[in-house]
Amino acid sequence: MNTAKSLEITGRVYTVASLFAGMGGFCQAFQSAGFKVLWANENDQFANKTYRHNFPDTKLYTDSIKNLSVIKDHLQQVDVLTAGFPCQPFSVAGEKAGFKDQRGQVFFEIIRLLKEFGSQRPKVLLLENVKNVLRHNDGKTFSRIVEEVQAAGYWFMSENAKILNTKEHTNIPQNRERLFMVAFSWDTFDTNDFAFPAVEPETSSVLDFLDLGKKASSDLYFSEDSKYGKLFVESMKSGNADTTYLLRRYYVRENKENGVFTLMANMGDGGHNVPVIRDQWGIRKLTPIECLRLQGFSDSHYSFPPELSRTQQYKQIGNAVTVPLVEKLAHECLRQLRARESEK
Repeated sequence: MNTAKSLEITGRVYTVASLFAGMGGFCQAFQSAGFKVLWANENDQFANKTYRHNFPDTKLYTDSIKNLSVIKDHLQQVDVLTAGFPCQPFSVAGEKAGFKDQRGQVFFEIIRLLKEFGSQRPKVLLLENVKNVLRHNDGKTFSRIVEEVQAAGYWFMSENAKILNTKEHTNIPQNRERLFMVAFSWDTFDTNDFAFPAVEPETSSVLDFLDLGKKASSDLYFSEDSKYGKLFVESMKSGNADTTYLLRRYYVRENKENGVFTLMANMGDGGHNVPVIRDQWGIRKLTPIECLRLQGFSDSHYSFPPELSRTQQYKQIGNAVTVPLVEKLAHECLRQLRARESEK
């Protein structure tokens, strides 16, 4: 539903802001659901270029969240605040330092800002991170998150957090599990009965997202005589010709579910972790545009600035959320806000 339709039905347009906005996946999803994006915060200079390229009319704060202040920066009140805070401290692939890691500590900056808003705090808080947050430090990390969000004035319990997989909740065949946490302000809601989306059958093939009718950039192709090219050749001999493969250090994985493994932020580092397919011209990595589609970004509504390196494009895609999945969460936020408004 577009913004104009939302206004027609409710008499008002609901608003959203995004912390750790990255390339704007949350903003894209909420905008598509009918929200107006009032402001965003991101301190990565390259992500900021992409964000401004796609959201030129949104106020973008480019400083660290540690320096962001409701009063000093005149942050506008919003109905929903989203925050996909850094996942590296909680990931099974990292050192798992959690809140002892400086990147993990920025979670408390979210709490600080909520408290600075006081009675004008966002009605809905949507957090996102890796699924390991639930198990990290024997569950103590998630318990601390629950305590801090509650202390900031929100209804939030374990049932208000759920691991959602892109391939189970959208028509995109990417195996991407992420933890989504939704909290409702005590000042607006009497309880938190947020309904997460149901699992739906996957009907798309990964081939539907690829440009197989034209040759990609030559430097995306592997020489079949090279070290890594030989690995792919051997794996593809016995594998499915119409699926994707992945180079992980010194071995190749075949995706046996006709999809792609999780798109990662380190896709741009060397030849590893970028999905690979054989087309009529040879064995190649997926292009950034193809990866964008596998995160739910539309060719007609989203693009990278022309000066942005391919490495940065891959990195930003891997750090992004899957837009259609978040759009479902945005629609449920909208439903809840409308229902609360109609009760007044």
